Amino acid sequence: MAEETDSPFGKKHRVIHWNPDAGKEPAKRRWTWKRITLWTVGGFVGLLFVAGGVIRLVKLVKPQAFQAQAVATGTPGSVDPNAAFVSQTKAEFAHENVGKALAELRRLPVSHPRQLEKFIMIEKDFVAAETTLDTHDYAAAYAQFGSLNRRIEDFGLSIKSREDAQLAYNEILVKIKAMEPARSLAPEALEAATTAASAGRQFLSDGDFLIAKKTLDEGFAQLKKAEQALDDHVSGNIWRGQQALVAGARQEAGEAFRAALEKSPGNEVALQGLKRAETIDRVHALLLQGEDLEKKAQYAQAAEAYQKAFALDAFSAAAQEGQSRASRLETETKFNTAYAAAQAAFKAKEWGNVVSEGEKALKVYPQRTEVRQMIKSAQESAHTEAVQKALAKAYAYENQHQWIEARDAYSETLRLEPGLADAKEGFARSGTMIRTLISYNASIAEAEKRVARNDFQGATRSFNDAMSVKPSYLVNNDRITQLHAMLEAQSKPMDVTFRSDGKTWVSISTFRLLGQIDSSTVKMLPGDYEIVGRRKGYKDVFLVLQVRNGTPPPVVNVVCSVSSDKG
Repeated sequence: MAEETDSPFGKKHRVIHWNPDAGKEPAKRRWTWKRITLWTVGGFVGLLFVAGGVIRLVKLVKPQAFQAQAVATGTPGSVDPNAAFVSQTKAEFAHENVGKALAELRRLPVSHPRQLEKFIMIEKDFVAAETTLDTHDYAAAYAQFGSLNRRIEDFGLSIKSREDAQLAYNEILVKIKAMEPARSLAPEALEAATTAASAGRQFLSDGDFLIAKKTLDEGFAQLKKAEQALDDHVSGNIWRGQQALVAGARQEAGEAFRAALEKSPGNEVALQGLKRAETIDRVHALLLQGEDLEKKAQYAQAAEAYQKAFALDAFSAAAQEGQSRASRLETETKFNTAYAAAQAAFKAKEWGNVVSEGEKALKVYPQRTEVRQMIKSAQESAHTEAVQKALAKAYAYENQHQWIEARDAYSETLRLEPGLADAKEGFARSGTMIRTLISYNASIAEAEKRVARNDFQGATRSFNDAMSVKPSYLVNNDRITQLHAMLEAQSKPMDVTFRSDGKTWVSISTFRLLGQIDSSTVKMLPGDYEIVGRRKGYKDVFLVLQVRNGTPPPVVNVVCSVSSDKG
């Protein structure tokens, strides 16, 4: 239906209503999923088009409609822009927040009809709130967006709770069935749990997933009470049965364990207790017999009685402990006898008897540390003389500076007594001296090799290295004395004169650059040197210079006189 509206400018505009069939009574049809989906999508798209068309129409008719309105305060013509600005900012901010929340909501799966209806209403109300915002009724728009934001939060929680609620419903059905044995113990709790499960199912069907989850949680709380009542009943009867087992009351123990099994058929403790109750009277009699024999110090017979009781009841701690105790008391006599004999032999310093009697005692109680210590002390005393003899031999070799023999003697001492500090120190000391002598001899040999190569400076360094590690007791022989004298003679620098043409660059390799000289005298230590002459456009000159004390100092001429081949 169309109607004519008067604008402030005197022009008439034709406004088209969204529902052209308004006033007609449509025939009632059955709602199907297909119809719901089509109506939802079509209605939402249509609302967006209608809202856009209305906004465009209002702007054409009244351009100033969407401009900020001044609020009259006080005298005519005065305005307070702050009130309108603050109200608009709050409304637009609320609109932005709701838009983001609605965008997130659209990503969630919405398949339940009830939830779909709520979602459609949220979408419609959002469009309505935007229309209110466009008309600059900021207070109303702010209120609408606030209400929408709360509804969106609740709706999102409800959708997210769907899976949890469905899982909880499936779980509570299994739990109720499992707790059926507790019905006679906690009927009200089980009934309340069943009611909660039924209500939760209904809420699930209605699409109220959040309420369904809360309802099912209340049902689980009731099941917890029933479970506690069942546990108390079973554990109480098990405890009563175990006390009857201790007293040897066969009938009372059987009744208690059967009562526990009635509510917990697979309970292993109750099954075990029921089996023990079958022979508990005979077990109890054997335990009393073992205690009587223990009092008479007849430990072997007592251990036998306890063993029979344990054979009938493998879970009897009293039988097991009694057998262990009686067996221990029986063996203690053997131990005490052997240990006393070992102690007497130790006082008499009969080390062989100490070892033999101590080993007898250890066969009874292998872990007795005092017996092991006694045997160890006897063995140490038995080989003390051997240790002292080996140590004395090592000292004698060391005093004679026979370091290899001394090290071997200390090694023998350590094999007899590994922890002896004097032997360890002597072994280390002799080893250090052996390594020192090896280093000394190696440095002397290196010095001699360098002398043979006329490397007097390197030979001097090696000789000094040898002297730095030389043992104080060692006296230089003729070989060392002659080497020392020769190195001293070749350690004094000599004056060597170099001559050139003033154009050749003269250098002593690895020693000094003389430059372009006519004549230069340089102090040089004895040795072999390489002299190099270089001049641009001429071939390089290489000379080998030998400097020796005891011979006249040479005069070296270095001149590049041969032109280089530029072809």
